[in-house]
Amino acid sequence: MISENLTLQINHQTYTATCQPGTSLLTVLRNLGLFGVHRVCDAGDCGACTAWINDTPIHSCIYPAMRIANQSITTIEGLCTNNELAKIQQAFLEKQGFQCGFCTPGMVMSAAKLPTLSEDELRFALKGNLCRCTGYQAIIESIQLSQNSQFITQELTPNIQHCVGESIPKQDGREIVTGKAAYTGDIVPPGLLHLKVLRSPYPHARILQINIEKAKNLAGVVEIFTHEDVPRIAYTTAGHAEPVPDPLDHYILDHKVRFIGDRIAAVVAETPQIAEKACQLIEVDYEILPHVTDPIQAMDSGIVIHDEPESSQIPDRNRNIAGKISLEFGDVEEGFSQADLILENTYTLPAVQHVHLEPHITISWLEEDGTLVVRSSTQVPFHCQRLLSQLFKLPLEKIRVYKAQIGGGFGNKQEILSEDICALATLKIGKPVQWEFTRKEEFTATNSRHAMKIKIKSGVKTDGTLIAQDIEVIANTGAYGNHSPTVVFLAGYLPLGLYRCPHKKFTGLAVYTNTMPAGAFRGYGATQGTFAMESQIDEIAQQLKIDPVEMRLKNLIRPGDIIHLGKSKAHFNLIGSYGVLECWEKVIQSLNYIPGTPPIVTGYRCRGVGFAVSMQGSGLSKIHLAKVKLYRLANHKYELRTGSVDVGTGSDTTLRQIAAEVLNVKVADIYIIAGDTQETPFDAGSYASATVYISGQAVKLAAEKLLQTNENSVEISYAADEATLTFAVQGVEVEVDTETGKVQVLKCVQAIDIGKAINPRICHGQATGGIGMGIGYALTEELFFDEQGNILNPTLREYRIPTAADMPPIEVIFIEKADPYGPFGAKGVGEITTNCTAPAIANAIAHATGCRLYQLPMTPERIWNQLNIEC
Repeated sequence: MISENLTLQINHQTYTATCQPGTSLLTVLRNLGLFGVHRVCDAGDCGACTAWINDTPIHSCIYPAMRIANQSITTIEGLCTNNELAKIQQAFLEKQGFQCGFCTPGMVMSAAKLPTLSEDELRFALKGNLCRCTGYQAIIESIQLSQNSQFITQELTPNIQHCVGESIPKQDGREIVTGKAAYTGDIVPPGLLHLKVLRSPYPHARILQINIEKAKNLAGVVEIFTHEDVPRIAYTTAGHAEPVPDPLDHYILDHKVRFIGDRIAAVVAETPQIAEKACQLIEVDYEILPHVTDPIQAMDSGIVIHDEPESSQIPDRNRNIAGKISLEFGDVEEGFSQADLILENTYTLPAVQHVHLEPHITISWLEEDGTLVVRSSTQVPFHCQRLLSQLFKLPLEKIRVYKAQIGGGFGNKQEILSEDICALATLKIGKPVQWEFTRKEEFTATNSRHAMKIKIKSGVKTDGTLIAQDIEVIANTGAYGNHSPTVVFLAGYLPLGLYRCPHKKFTGLAVYTNTMPAGAFRGYGATQGTFAMESQIDEIAQQLKIDPVEMRLKNLIRPGDIIHLGKSKAHFNLIGSYGVLECWEKVIQSLNYIPGTPPIVTGYRCRGVGFAVSMQGSGLSKIHLAKVKLYRLANHKYELRTGSVDVGTGSDTTLRQIAAEVLNVKVADIYIIAGDTQETPFDAGSYASATVYISGQAVKLAAEKLLQTNENSVEISYAADEATLTFAVQGVEVEVDTETGKVQVLKCVQAIDIGKAINPRICHGQATGGIGMGIGYALTEELFFDEQGNILNPTLREYRIPTAADMPPIEVIFIEKADPYGPFGAKGVGEITTNCTAPAIANAIAHATGCRLYQLPMTPERIWNQLNIEC
């Protein structure tokens, strides 16, 4: 293919580049070191790569580079004038219209060219730019501020002295809005090679033979790896502390594939394109095996997905059971015998994708002293380091894993999915290697939220008192069991623990199928269980003619209650602060809710309100460890070293606020180094709503200890004895078009029993982002599988996350009653914000129409069918 030399005018400078026909402008810009354009979809679906051609915004991933002759190009790097931020950039800083920041440069470039519009028009105009973190509210506010003629730009500096409880600007804000934030892929070490993986076209097969000769002879191919070239060590991809609770059922490369998209061989080449072409030249001879995609069928199918003897910690491999939970408190049969009403329902929850805009990406290389360095977009660098040490028999000190800026994770980057083969390639070849997933791979070969069938049977008295509850969960864990036992456990434990009930039983199974694996996802099982529980509580209230709020308040747990199931006295959650009643008061007040108010019916449009309540633990008690080093520097400055990981939540800023508050200095006086196994002490990572509650407490204790000593440094280790509970209450108002089944969320209010908001604006962003994710879960998001387990909608255009136009007005209310166990009274907030949204919407639809939906998402088709068949 003939290459062509191009002369480009970019940001008022002249560049030269060589590219082949078909090369996108995005690729050319990134090759020139202009990393403010981000690669997400390569299909023009998300807007993260937006640049201007002659001042007109375009998606550079689908714009042919050959068409840019004699045209002026502007990227985010060209917006600043004399190092002064443009007005739109300053407005995004002022309103913090970003979290992880991966979408932000494209969002800024699109927003800068928008005319002054009404809010509804503005939301519609932004449909071409996707954000998964913010819920868009802060983005809209940022754009509106930039268009305010009275807005005067000024640099924001975090110089507030007493800073806990203050909305200190995120420390990475300026880098994000200028496109200078360095994500994993924004580093190109000399001699970088690229890795691609051949993936299985079959759901279940043995590999009889692999012929790599044609692929290996392709010019530019450096090395090819198959299962014969790697150590056969069973492990879990889940980033958990040892001893890991998950099945050890995964291999770097295996002689058996278990889902369409499973790894077969890895090619390392000079370019991604050559590596991809070489994958297509590999010839594989398969023995096709029977497959099963339904978890209920899988238990009695006779198909054994993990028949290999090396795998372990599998409760019942012959029935494909990867995780099994059985808990009981009281005597449920006795409880049901005392009930005046027994209600039993089954709820169907789909597999959904995380859709963090930055894909999984890893770059590995060797230092001169032989240290393996792995730079990766990971939530769990220390767990990754440990696993690589086990796989390749290297001492921990010879492996450095560190994170760069991270473009979202939501649990999917709590997996070790790309680091293992990258490390293998670097160790074998001795050169830097990069592996970046495509968007299709993200949808088809990473992890999803666990699809579940949840059956709840509840017995109540006529006054609404819960007497007995029995929950059965069957979860589809897919081809591998990463995270399956704990996700299933929390799907029952948290919803059952939320209500006082003398007789409780929970049985949960995670079942292997020949589909893409399921894993950790924001809410971690509680999201699914909360939908089922809160839907049924509403239905019980309706049958007993009791107000649904009254029903919940009558049965909610109270301070002093012990939250546990099973016969053991051991428990790992407790109630610290308790602001749930105030949460209810604020939500009811905001919605002007009056018990017994009927739905509003105007022709074929029906309006109703719905509520839900949830709880989530702050971290994992006893096992989630955080270590912190704090140094006293010259001129009253300090250096904080923590292994914690900021995935866009702003935790690096929040931890500095905690330290600054104790030390009585400005936040700007605290330097931070984070998420680096070589430069920082151990931290379990970013998951389980643990960073502020556990890592934050470690920071607070370290700062207090430093004040008490003459030493210039201190180190603290901290693990919580129990995880305190965060509570949230959500109310929504919806309008249902009964002719089409379409639902519009008109208003959303969430009150959070947060303990103490260390940084209210950061916490607010977590809430609006979590609610946005919950709206997608409720109404639009679902991975569709065919009979082979092949995912049918692996693009952002076909898999619909909410756009700015889909988001309703959101009100977030913090109830701040200091928790006795968290730093300055703070509790976890990252996950709980998602849990209530879907059940609140389902309950509002039921109030509006009288029809109850038992399956997510509640699409117009499903609602229309329910309205016309049963109601």
